[in-house]
Amino acid sequence: MIQTMDLIWALLFFGYAASLQVEITPMQGEISVGESKFFLCEVVGDAKDIDWYAPNGEKLLPNRQDIIVNRNDESSSTLTIYNADVDNAGVYKCVAKNADKESQGTVNVKIFQKITFKNAPSPQEFNEGDDADIICDVVSSPPASIIWKHKGSKIQVTKDVRFKIMGNNHLQIRGIKKTDEGAYTCEARVMARGEIDLKIIKVIVNVLPSIRTRQSEVNATADITSLWMLACDADGFPEPTVTWARDIIVLESDDKYSLNDDVSELIIKDVKKVDEGDYTCIARNKAGEKEEEVSLNVFVQPRITYLDNQTASELEEQITLTCEASGDPTPTITWSFGRRFFTEGEQSLDGNVMVRSHARVSSLTLKYVQ
Repeated sequence: MIQTMDLIWALLFFGYAASLQVEITPMQGEISVGESKFFLCEVVGDAKDIDWYAPNGEKLLPNRQDIIVNRNDESSSTLTIYNADVDNAGVYKCVAKNADKESQGTVNVKIFQKITFKNAPSPQEFNEGDDADIICDVVSSPPASIIWKHKGSKIQVTKDVRFKIMGNNHLQIRGIKKTDEGAYTCEARVMARGEIDLKIIKVIVNVLPSIRTRQSEVNATADITSLWMLACDADGFPEPTVTWARDIIVLESDDKYSLNDDVSELIIKDVKKVDEGDYTCIARNKAGEKEEEVSLNVFVQPRITYLDNQTASELEEQITLTCEASGDPTPTITWSFGRRFFTEGEQSLDGNVMVRSHARVSSLTLKYVQ
């Protein structure tokens, strides 16, 4: 009886020794996209071959780049997944063989996408009055829920109809104002993992320039020594740059023009009649541009350009004196003798003095010179 029991124990011992057992550590694996992880397959028993198989049943060979298999020693092998991708997910199998004996173990590898902000630039700029679309593109698996915050508080779209969470999780602000400027928080959450991440986005609101001319019309007198100033003041955000132009040509500081530091004032030197016309003040910034015109009127002082002196004999029937003058506007020519003044169309009571004018020329006719 004792011999029989010893035989049974011996058979059980040798049968156990000849069998194979496979254990994989860790027993299950979760890997974030882009991360790497290894799994150790350990075999109890004498194994000739230890092989790994992909989820599609394909035997994994050592020459792959993304998934590498290494036989560590007679009883273990390592599977390493580098830079995991969602395509690497599935059930991997470790198979140990020795002649007609075989054993296997499996590990379920799950690949998940951590919260990643693919496109959430900062700052984001908009023009005042635009319908602003604040971008925050998030990828994760499963998809994350998005919460928008401003000044530390969750944005309540039901309380302000200008705010709307779009289907792509962007935040829309209809008719954005300068007062909407500031830091906005795009917060992403994956409830299944308790994962949370956030991105702070600075929103800048640009304001179209406004221009005020100090005088819409400037009257100047032509003079070689005269200086006349045209001025405009511009506001906006960011601070606009100012330029002056005439007939589409941008004016710069030179012998004819002078500009102050902020270009709000244009000085015109040696003003002449040809300088008369409209000058444009242009203010530009990121939001756009505005322009206003300032008209320069140039007046030319009267100047006598021709005077015909005559010599006459007493009681000569008549004599005509001629005077020509220039100026803008056209000057009025007046003749005087003692305390008497004669202008266009006038004549003395006795009819001996008569004045006629045409354009810039005036003639004085004397009859019966005494």
